[in-house]
Amino acid sequence: MGRGITPGAESEGTEGAAGTAPRPPLPPGPFFIVGLGRAGMAGARALASRGETVRVWDEAADPPQVQRAQALRAIGAEVVLGGDGLASLGDSATVLKSPGVPLEAPVVAEAIRRGLPIVDELDIGWRLVPAPTIAVTGTNGKSTVAGLCVSVLEEHGLEPVLSGNTDFGPPLSELALGPPPRSIVAEVSSYQAECSPELAVDAAVFTNLTPDHLNRHRTMAAYAAAKRSLFVRGDWAVPLAALNVDDELGRALAGEIEERGGRAVRYGRSSEADHRIVGCHWGLRGAEIEIDTRDGRVALTSHLPGAHNAANAVSVLALADGLGLPRTPTLAAIAAAAPAPGRFEVVDVDRPFDVVVDFAYAVDSVAAVLAAARSIVASRGGRLITVLAVVGRAGPLSGREVGAVARERSDHLILSGTSYRGEPRLVTLAALAVGARTASGGTLEIVIDRRAAIARALDQARPGDLVAILGRGPTAREATDARGGVRRLDDRAAVTELA
Repeated sequence: MGRGITPGAESEGTEGAAGTAPRPPLPPGPFFIVGLGRAGMAGARALASRGETVRVWDEAADPPQVQRAQALRAIGAEVVLGGDGLASLGDSATVLKSPGVPLEAPVVAEAIRRGLPIVDELDIGWRLVPAPTIAVTGTNGKSTVAGLCVSVLEEHGLEPVLSGNTDFGPPLSELALGPPPRSIVAEVSSYQAECSPELAVDAAVFTNLTPDHLNRHRTMAAYAAAKRSLFVRGDWAVPLAALNVDDELGRALAGEIEERGGRAVRYGRSSEADHRIVGCHWGLRGAEIEIDTRDGRVALTSHLPGAHNAANAVSVLALADGLGLPRTPTLAAIAAAAPAPGRFEVVDVDRPFDVVVDFAYAVDSVAAVLAAARSIVASRGGRLITVLAVVGRAGPLSGREVGAVARERSDHLILSGTSYRGEPRLVTLAALAVGARTASGGTLEIVIDRRAAIARALDQARPGDLVAILGRGPTAREATDARGGVRRLDDRAAVTELA
């Protein structure tokens, strides 16, 4: 079985849970925390609760940050809002960086120039929480796989907590404020991994690596290096990993892990896979998957449609088998698990067509979701109507490709604008439109306002059609400006209200 993820393992205090190695000590204080979002807030509270000297800075001074600052000052932390943070760095010995803050930020760059350690909140949280931990990473599928892992561990009595880079659980360091959980499933982004020098999880899943976040990492090599650090680092390797060997990085990691004494369980459609997908059939609300394993053929059912979700489900089976967990309850847990919110989520409407909402916004994820949706409508003679927006700073860089693939796979494509952190909606929308106009495929329409775009799609849908609303998933707010203004906007709620 994998180190630390064992049925019946109990926590044994701060020196490490049963089956886990003792955590390394914290880096030296005082701590300077950059960014006062969820991660920065959690890290500040965890460190302050241990009596560490904590200084916090955030460039924003909007109402949510002011409220967080007041809460931290009440427990003894120093907080400065606004400016560039350079004057506040002072004699700090370690910088705890929120994952959304790039290394090029002036105060972080200055800390690097001084030779100070730069660590992510995830790294600090892992050091403080001595529980067996499974990391899930990759470009696409992280939330789905992490949710399935939680379902499987729950079925086996391991009482997992979902944490990390997710809206569905707390940052890892927040778990340090209470008793250690029996096990943790951490969804880990490349932003977190790049500054987690000591993080050594007990097991990990790699889903895939496709172009994304290049506004941050600049090159695919740098992006891959951040992911790689979760699996191999120097002479260390994760003890157990489930790896997608249809992906070049997954194949490379398998060899590197085994060279360092770890165990790699390969999955995918490749002949190299230990868990090889040989068949997949799906409808709107589920799929049946056939897998060849070293123990023979396995039939797996799931509530997750599409070829991409077949790989997600099989990754969790591969991990559970690698951990030595009994297969029958594992299969039952995967079969019963609901999709993660906003991931091919069916929104029930009393209309003669179907609506799904998905977070997909990058080229590969949009292509995968629309391929799954097109297969469904093709079987019943309907049309695929897509509403698409792209959130985040990468939108202008990838928008053309995303717009092109969306038009190629849709019968009717409606492009809309949206903003997550106050980015100009029209900049991203313009990139999508340029790509869509150069592609062949369905008809194209532009409706800037997101809610109006959804209303337009629902008005056009006919019996047998499927309306796919992509790009925001479970996101429940939209930025109205770069100064912290927001409005409530949930695609799922909009569908329910408008249908």
